[in-house]
Amino acid sequence: MSAPVPAPAPRDPDRRFRGAAGPAPYDPRAVQGAPAAPICPHRVARWACGEGLRAGDAVALLVRDLGQAEGIRLGLTRIGIRVACLDGNRRGAALADSLALSGAGLAIVDTALSDAYAGVMGRLATYPAVWWNGPGADFASLDFALAEQA
Repeated sequence: MSAPVPAPAPRDPDRRFRGAAGPAPYDPRAVQGAPAAPICPHRVARWACGEGLRAGDAVALLVRDLGQAEGIRLGLTRIGIRVACLDGNRRGAALADSLALSGAGLAIVDTALSDAYAGVMGRLATYPAVWWNGPGADFASLDFALAEQA
């Protein structure tokens, strides 16, 4: 005779966000909503040429979505541009140092990381031109510029 099998505990969908240490760290797989649209490397390359970027120039990427970052990086390296992928978890002086060391003349920044980029203000002698990636950009929107390349 076997013992009865206990019923499983009810699932708690918010379990990963609670705990003794506070909220869970950022996990891109846990982000709700529709996935970001894929970025075509060929359109990025055409956009970069139209912006006057040439082989040997440097561009800094501060993009959270790894799929989008890879599409942008592939498009830029296709025409010989050096790409520095910056860590979106860095803030203030650490991010400013990374940006300064990259030697970038242009930065592509996620709108979701605008607060991290704002923390760089006042810490550098010169700032690269900024193009915004993602929803909510009113000007210099990479999304709109790539859509025009179709």
